[in-house]
Amino acid sequence: MTAMTIKKNISSLSGCVAVLNAGLVFASGAAEGGHEGMTFMGDWLPRLVNFGVIAAVVVYFGRKPIRDFFAARTAEIAKAMVDSKETRERAVAALAEMERKVSEMEAETKSMVADAQARAEKDRQALLEEGRKVVQDVQAQVKQGIEIELQKAKSALATEASLLSLELAEGSIKSKISSQDHERIVKEYITKVGGRA
Repeated sequence: MTAMTIKKNISSLSGCVAVLNAGLVFASGAAEGGHEGMTFMGDWLPRLVNFGVIAAVVVYFGRKPIRDFFAARTAEIAKAMVDSKETRERAVAALAEMERKVSEMEAETKSMVADAQARAEKDRQALLEEGRKVVQDVQAQVKQGIEIELQKAKSALATEASLLSLELAEGSIKSKISSQDHERIVKEYITKVGGRA
């Protein structure tokens, strides 16, 4: 219903009310003379007839605007109720959609956290395994280095021991052999070498 139609209906109702009010004032004017001598036929009947005529005029001329006003108002209320119901349904649907999205996001977040934990555990295990391998490699290298150094030390000790034993033997022989023994050995050697020649 447009604003123009509403204004038109209100002005029609105002006119009907004004006519009805004028009829009531006119009807009550005859009663100003006092209450004595009021008769039904002389006083009340004309008032009732005037009221009936005015009421009939008001109903006749105001019937359509009043009916249109109430019909339009009923249609507006019905439309507002339908719009309200549609708005409520849209809001409920939007709320359900939001709840679904929140639920999906929670599930996705939990899945991401679980994946991250699994990856972290896998990476931790890989790092531990790699650390073990590095430790084993280092231990093997250290062991090999120790063995090499031990072999070098043993070889050096053996060489030094043999030199020391030679020196000790030479010193021992020199201290035990006298000059006469020395000459005798040289002569025997010369004899052996000479005899071979």
